[in-house]
Amino acid sequence: MPSRVYVIELTAAAGRRRDPRIPWVYVGSSARGPEVRFVQHLRGYKSSGIVKRHALRLRPDLYEDLPAFPGSKTAQRAEIGRARELAAAGFVAHSDGTSYGKWGGDWAEWDEARLAPVISHLDRAIAQLGDSSFVPISPEVCVRLLGGERGFWVAEYLDQDDPPPAYGQFSHVRPGVLLARAEAKLGHGETAGRFCPASPRRAI
Repeated sequence: MPSRVYVIELTAAAGRRRDPRIPWVYVGSSARGPEVRFVQHLRGYKSSGIVKRHALRLRPDLYEDLPAFPGSKTAQRAEIGRARELAAAGFVAHSDGTSYGKWGGDWAEWDEARLAPVISHLDRAIAQLGDSSFVPISPEVCVRLLGGERGFWVAEYLDQDDPPPAYGQFSHVRPGVLLARAEAKLGHGETAGRFCPASPRRAI
């Protein structure tokens, strides 16, 4: 039976983050679909303790580019490979008893080529921020929200007590890459038609 790799975002209580904007994640693999396996984790069925305590949501933007694998051993190798890759992008990625990236080290943000296989998730995140914002957002503000920037200015756009999942979802991607996509979806520049909000207080 084919197996798939999946990634679960963990809450801030999971552990100290390398970057406050980039969460801990759990990387696993299973012959069951990611949604089914996520529910099993929440119920404690064959679940790592860290996932049962701190699971927040599935992150298909971090695994849907991977194919189904012909067997569990192949999937497990891919699982560890994905955990290491995510650690190299700033995450702390827990897999098979090891928290990759936990002890720090340098990392590199995803570039355009790496983002391309999951670009549809970025498009949905941009739309979600636009729908959730109290006022229309410019591409520049959109990038800052996608990157999870913090500050009192965020309250002008989002409910800080209950922000949408898109807030901070792409903090591991180069801002320039995000800006190019946001401009394509929202228009160009802070004076782009109806997408012009109050000017952000801080440059990207």
